[in-house]
Amino acid sequence: MRLLSSPRRRRRLTFFGITGLVAAALVVLGIHYSTPGNSGEATGPNVQDSFYNEPKHVRFTRANQRKVHRVLAQFISSAVARQNVGESYDIVGPDLRVGLSRKQWASGDIPVTPYPAAHHGQGAWDVVQYSYAKQVGLEVIIFPKPGSGYSVATADVDVIKAKDGRWLVNYFLIKKFHGPPSVAKASTKGQTKAAAAKAKRRSRPVQAEPAVEPPAPDHSWIILPIALLAMALILPIVIGTIVWYRNRRASAAYYRTR
Repeated sequence: MRLLSSPRRRRRLTFFGITGLVAAALVVLGIHYSTPGNSGEATGPNVQDSFYNEPKHVRFTRANQRKVHRVLAQFISSAVARQNVGESYDIVGPDLRVGLSRKQWASGDIPVTPYPAAHHGQGAWDVVQYSYAKQVGLEVIIFPKPGSGYSVATADVDVIKAKDGRWLVNYFLIKKFHGPPSVAKASTKGQTKAAAAKAKRRSRPVQAEPAVEPPAPDHSWIILPIALLAMALILPIVIGTIVWYRNRRASAAYYRTR
C-alpha cells in the first residue's frame, strides 16, 4: 500500500486518527453529562427531596366538609372582614397565628389580608386542591359587600385538624379578583363630610397582583456539545491546511535546488 509506505504519511494518519478519537470522545461525554437546567429551580430538575413524604390522599367526607365550612365562615366574617377579630383566635392554626397572643390578634394587626366580605356565600369553596387525613387545601370564594368597590375574590386556604379534632385555618391568602367591582353607592345620608370621605377611601378597589410568569427554560447547556462538535470538525481542517501548506513550501524549495 503506497499510502502507508511513507513514514511521514503514517505519522500524519496516526495524528489525525488520535485527534478524531479524542474529539469524538469529548462530544459524547459532553452530550451525556450535560443536563438542561432550569433557572427557576435552584436545585436543578433532577434533584428530589428525600426528606418529604407526601401524605396519603383521603376522601373529603361530607361531615368534614360541614365542619370546615363553619370554620371558614367564622374566620372570614371575623379575621378577613375585620369584625370582632378576637373571635377567630381559637380557630387559627399555629402557622397563621405566628406566635401572636390573643390580645395582639384581637388588635387586628394580623397576617391576613382584610377584605369587606359579605355574609353571602361565606365558607364556600370552588376547588379542593388536596385532601389528607388531617389537612385540606381549598380555593375559597369570597363575595364583597355591595358598594364596597371590591370584586369577587378567590383565596388559597389551608385547613388543618388539631389533636382535639377541631379544624383550624392555618393559611389564608387572597390570590385573584374576578369580574367588575361592586360599585353600587352606599347611602351617605346622615354622614359627615369626613365620614363620607373616609368611606370613599375604604371603597377603593384592591388591584390583583399580576400573575408571575414561569421563568424561561435555560438552554445554555447545549453550548458545550456544540462547541465540542465544532472543534472536532474544524480542528482536522486547520491541521490539514497547515500540513498542506508546509508540504507545498518544502516541495517548492526542493525543486528550486534542482
